[in-house]
Amino acid sequence: MNSEYKQDLRVRRTEESIRRAFAEMLLEMPYEKITVTELSKRAYINKKTFYRHYAVLDDLLQEIQREFAEPFAQLTAGLRYPDDVDAITREFLMYSAKQGPLYDAVISSGMHDDILTKVLNEMGAERYGIQNHPAGWDDNEWSIYIAHVTSSQVRVYRQWVQDGRKVPVNRMVALGVRLICGGAYLERGLKHTS
Repeated sequence: MNSEYKQDLRVRRTEESIRRAFAEMLLEMPYEKITVTELSKRAYINKKTFYRHYAVLDDLLQEIQREFAEPFAQLTAGLRYPDDVDAITREFLMYSAKQGPLYDAVISSGMHDDILTKVLNEMGAERYGIQNHPAGWDDNEWSIYIAHVTSSQVRVYRQWVQDGRKVPVNRMVALGVRLICGGAYLERGLKHTS
């Protein structure tokens, strides 16, 4: 085994250890309470080692946020509100259901709402822009629309997670799309299919 490979392996293991400790801490506490000192202890490294990999804790957080947001943004590239609200909602709910405990903590716990806002903004930045609103809508109306749709998507997913994911994922997605795109009155017409 050459020394360059050993070095790369050591770097990768250190980064995995840092990320694992960071994820554990985010599952337990708000981001604001996490310190580099405590993170380093949990990762079995010293603070200097942490700072060799990340200039500040926010850099690690931004890396995680990008990892949540970029695949979804790519998955839904080209889709726009309001024309594609059903497809975007479906993709958001399906994508979210495939993520792990850290994603669920960010989306569902309520203690990471600042992080959630940043992730959602990165997920759909090109769709949310004021310049994208339909003809006849003003900027304020568009802002209300985007707030309603995106918060509804998150609330459906959050409730599903908080309820222990008891509703089958396909049913949750169908119900979520139907409610968000058509309103509560359409629920009467949504047949239960498992």
